[in-house]
Amino acid sequence: MSEESKGGGGLVAAVTVGALLLTAVPVVGVAGLAVLTQTQALANGCAPAAVVSGEESKDGLINVPNGWGPLVEAAAEEAGLPVSVVAAQLKQESNWDPTAGSSAGAQGIAQFMPDTWARYGQGGDVTNPEDAIPAYGRYMAALRDEVKDLAGDDADQLVRLMLAAYNAGPGAVAQYKGVPPFAETQKYVTTILDGGQVEFSADCEVPTGAKEWDGDLGDGEWTTPLPGGKFTSGYGRRNVPGLPAWAQDHVGVDIATPGTGSGSGGPVIAPTDLRITGFNNEDGCVIAKENGDDPDFGFAFCHLNSYAVKKGQKLSRGDVIGTEGNRAGLGAVATHLHFEIYKPSAPDVVFPYEGYNIDPEPILKEKGAWPR
Repeated sequence: MSEESKGGGGLVAAVTVGALLLTAVPVVGVAGLAVLTQTQALANGCAPAAVVSGEESKDGLINVPNGWGPLVEAAAEEAGLPVSVVAAQLKQESNWDPTAGSSAGAQGIAQFMPDTWARYGQGGDVTNPEDAIPAYGRYMAALRDEVKDLAGDDADQLVRLMLAAYNAGPGAVAQYKGVPPFAETQKYVTTILDGGQVEFSADCEVPTGAKEWDGDLGDGEWTTPLPGGKFTSGYGRRNVPGLPAWAQDHVGVDIATPGTGSGSGGPVIAPTDLRITGFNNEDGCVIAKENGDDPDFGFAFCHLNSYAVKKGQKLSRGDVIGTEGNRAGLGAVATHLHFEIYKPSAPDVVFPYEGYNIDPEPILKEKGAWPR
């Protein structure tokens, strides 16, 4: 299987959020794909992407090229995996290239090694997705049987172990009784779980396998939005080399999990009771308002690698919003949570630089939720 990440460009909405002016621009489709504008995608509640598979999808699967959506859905059913996870894994393996190969001898859209293909390919052509995607489903089902005892009743852990077994081998999973401590394998698992939700789920449904949190809420009126995170950058003007002038006016505070680097970080949680009002997917932002309380502040939780919420969802203090990450329209950034608070007069869906931003630091401190 994949011995290295095989990243590639997906189809992304043409959205300008640089000065955070969101523009509805149609995108160009590829063969077999219908297109949506960014405004239409936002109306669907999440805007994980702007391209929807042309074929009818019973599971809301999007962004699968060349009419392969039904094959992906059938493979997911065979394997017992969320369809968005299967799509993200196939993209990670080959970037949807049926002729992809590796120096280690892996071949095809699912990057089968020759011995594994001989066992699960049923005499088909490894470079033909109509053979390779069903074979992938059969192989993942076999891996599920091999690792399910280690997962016990934890459905999230089962998905993580299946992905780890595909990347590092079921023997390594058995040896370590979990996801092996290999940097490549751990990155492989988190990349697929993060990408599956954002890029391939039409309603941004969080896939099984995503992180959960059941930690201490703290003794303040609110809870720190990134438990275990440290304050790294404050509100107001700054001078960061390489950033454009507009971005030097920092309209939030940054909090980061120590030592995370550029991978997925910790769980981002609701500091108080919230209702989810929208998303700014370009920068990985979940937008919310206080739920039922005065003064009805607005919030943005940005640079998340994955979301655990949907538009209109009501959250209690401590509920998981998503995973700390490094998604940004300006390009890759170090993993952190960029957290904004908006004046109560702000509309339900608001973006930075629209005149509603206020400094979160004194509010978090007054509410007993400033990171320690």
